[in-house]
Amino acid sequence: MIKILAAALNTRHTHSALALAYLKAYWQKVPDRQTIDICEYDLNQTNETIIADLILRDPDILAFSVYIWSLARTLEVAGAIKAALPDTVILLGGPEVSYNSEWLMQRYDCIDYIIRGEGEATFAELLTALINDNQTDNIAGITRRKGTSISCNPDRELISDLDMIPSPFQAGFYKEKHSFTYYEASRGCPSKCSYCLSSVLGRLRYFSVERVEADLDWFFNSDYQQVRFADRTFNHDRARARRIINYVKANNHRNINIHFEIQADFLSEDIIDLLSDAPEGMFHLEIGVQTTNPSALQAVNRRFDLATLKDRVQQLRNRTKCHLHLDLLGALPHDTLADFMQSLDDVWQLLPHSIQISLVKVLRGTPLENSVANCELAAMPAPPYTILRTNWLTSKEAIHIQDIGKLVEGIYSSQRYPRSLYFIVDLLFSASAARFFAELAHYWRRQGLQFYNFSPENIEKHLKTFIGSLGLHSPASRMLPSLLEHELRLSQKVPVSSNPSITPSFDNIVRKTLYRLQPGCRVLWYEFDPLLLAQQKLELAASSSPRPVVYRFEKDLSATPDVEVLEMDLTTAFIMAAIQARAESGGWESTWRRLWPNLPVPEFSPALEKLVESGLLYEAAGAQKSTCQSVD
Repeated sequence: MIKILAAALNTRHTHSALALAYLKAYWQKVPDRQTIDICEYDLNQTNETIIADLILRDPDILAFSVYIWSLARTLEVAGAIKAALPDTVILLGGPEVSYNSEWLMQRYDCIDYIIRGEGEATFAELLTALINDNQTDNIAGITRRKGTSISCNPDRELISDLDMIPSPFQAGFYKEKHSFTYYEASRGCPSKCSYCLSSVLGRLRYFSVERVEADLDWFFNSDYQQVRFADRTFNHDRARARRIINYVKANNHRNINIHFEIQADFLSEDIIDLLSDAPEGMFHLEIGVQTTNPSALQAVNRRFDLATLKDRVQQLRNRTKCHLHLDLLGALPHDTLADFMQSLDDVWQLLPHSIQISLVKVLRGTPLENSVANCELAAMPAPPYTILRTNWLTSKEAIHIQDIGKLVEGIYSSQRYPRSLYFIVDLLFSASAARFFAELAHYWRRQGLQFYNFSPENIEKHLKTFIGSLGLHSPASRMLPSLLEHELRLSQKVPVSSNPSITPSFDNIVRKTLYRLQPGCRVLWYEFDPLLLAQQKLELAASSSPRPVVYRFEKDLSATPDVEVLEMDLTTAFIMAAIQARAESGGWESTWRRLWPNLPVPEFSPALEKLVESGLLYEAAGAQKSTCQSVD
């Protein structure tokens, strides 16, 4: 019996090769066909490990799904397998080998066949021929080796009815081994952007809505936490989009996250209305802005109405609980560094939850390759084909944009310091996020810092140091550390102590107090009120310095940090701080006068009673009743 393996090298172990599952589902829809075994690896595994595993499996036919990230490693592995198992027939398919197949086969004699373009029907026909030892001369969509010659058969027509491809999920060929999966509800794209491979994949085709709904039911009953629709413009067919959104809202009983890529300026009012009552966490919307420079948009054949896009994104932000992810591209034709900076500022003002910035890649088969041929762009000659210089952008400026992108992703898109970042941009950089991140990127390079390891602690430390290096003497720069420290605490499982230089000493400290704080509660001190700073109310924040803030931390240290800020007035927070410090109530008044000589001493008894009633304070066993008998 012939042994068939379908393999892929994913970028990381959390990813899966959906293409292999589709190939297997299409092949095995015919009863009694030989089984295809799927073997998935990731780029963190060594070639030695992958090669050894494949050799021990000893396949007769070995098919690789190849993408931009896996081409080089796949060719190395394929060469080793051909050397070890010379009778194994090696097939390659996927977008990275579909547009230069003859060149690849001339250079790498380990490749026997390359499947070009949409692969299901071609793969099935080729397997049938190989198993039955038939000729492959008339199989459309392949490039083949015959002796010393290489020939390219005609292209194959696209599958007109996508429902002919069985669902790999319902067929059981796609395993729930990760927390998320990609999902195809359509193929092709209505847009013809010259940098995107979807622009050359043919007309837009859909799987039926009934098929999509059946797959969604499968997801809703699976262990997946997120389903990422791979459709390039989910909302192109508005009626279809409405039906799918309604179906998700009605049946997504586990509230798993559904990711759509949408065209915002094409987003209709009724779809925004549908999304407006969806629960938080259900929908994640990715919007490709790419640039707000009209000349660059025209150069890459991309069209949208910028004013309409801004309006729709603002409506989504204000009226829905959807997570909004906006994309920008650097190094587009006709886009200068100044143009990119303006695009970043334009996107920042829309208040997305995350921003992704990357340099354009010249993908094989895209019209953008012509710009390279015309010497307008200079890109890496090997994957990932990133553009490093254009007629409008120097190579140093391209790297600068890349640096900015890494900082935006690591610091802003993590959403650990949202209030601090808006505080910095608005009050210290004249509302220009681009100028802030540009200067931060220069600082990162000067200090020799790595563009990774964006832990909450590292972000707070480096932002403090960066702002300090600017030599600013404004109230905002002086108050910023309090806000940064506050947002750091919101990301931590275990609360740290307050800065000793800020934490006050209390009068009348005793061994045992009558009351104790509710478990998980902790009072931390700041030079300035971070809750007011988050609202950019600097004068009010300065009026009650220092300021205690009360937190409730997650008691289960194995859980994701879930820190609650208990917003309360100064009197109530002071009492909580006093109890935490084991200060007898007789010393509260003197401590208050020392901390805030310009503020009147409040009545403590009513606030204390409310804290006890709320359960935030409880009586400590064995404490002396006299400890807090006289509060005022």
